[in-house]
Amino acid sequence: MKRLDQDQLLVDLRIEARDWIEDRLDRMSLLLGQPEVTPDALSDLRRDAHSLKGLGGSFGFPVVAVVAHRLEDYLGDLTPPVDLQARRDLQVFIDSLQDICVHHLEAGPETIRQIARGLPLRLASFDPAEVEVRDVEIMLVAPGGTATRYVRQELAACGYRVTLVGRPLEALDFALHTRPDLVVVSAILEELDGIDLICALAAMPRTRNLPLALLTSLDNDDDKLRDLPPHVPILHKGAQFSDDVAEVLIKYRII
Repeated sequence: MKRLDQDQLLVDLRIEARDWIEDRLDRMSLLLGQPEVTPDALSDLRRDAHSLKGLGGSFGFPVVAVVAHRLEDYLGDLTPPVDLQARRDLQVFIDSLQDICVHHLEAGPETIRQIARGLPLRLASFDPAEVEVRDVEIMLVAPGGTATRYVRQELAACGYRVTLVGRPLEALDFALHTRPDLVVVSAILEELDGIDLICALAAMPRTRNLPLALLTSLDNDDDKLRDLPPHVPILHKGAQFSDDVAEVLIKYRII
């Protein structure tokens, strides 16, 4: 196939992908517009968000992948009945993606960062009136589970915007495009060791200045931590977690 034909094929595929995204967003709006968001509708919304994330990554629309991931993350622990505030928040995600399809499909990192920080924040079990939401974005790279949920809730209780990323390779991509204020990486990850991910982020020119921290239950002098870059602080799971977080935020002058 000639180069010109290949380029045209790619253009055609991206146009088809954009049309598919718009159709899927229309369907999601219809689901949200029903009198009740049923468990089946919630499952469909999760499936659609996941599909949008994958398509955004496959066709070179990182802004779609980032926002769809935030939507998927928001939907993660949402259970029926879905209250009015959650429905409004979900519609904000969909409206944002629809606007992206029209105006920002080729958005660069700074625009993606601004869009991501304007998205709704789910405060889980905390009363929004009692939590001062700070303009501090924390990417938590960790597997799902009870321990991760606890860490996330502790950070969210302080008003930080926390986004959970379960896969290390996704974390690399999202860190490049959203540049969070702090990346907290669990020592135990699937696909790639947490320290390996930190070493990669610390070595790449576009991410080496990102504030990083390792989340672990190991002692600082444990031999398993020997490859951790010396400038990267450690957050210990357990009673001292909150104190460690405060020290890390002060170290990086985030607060």
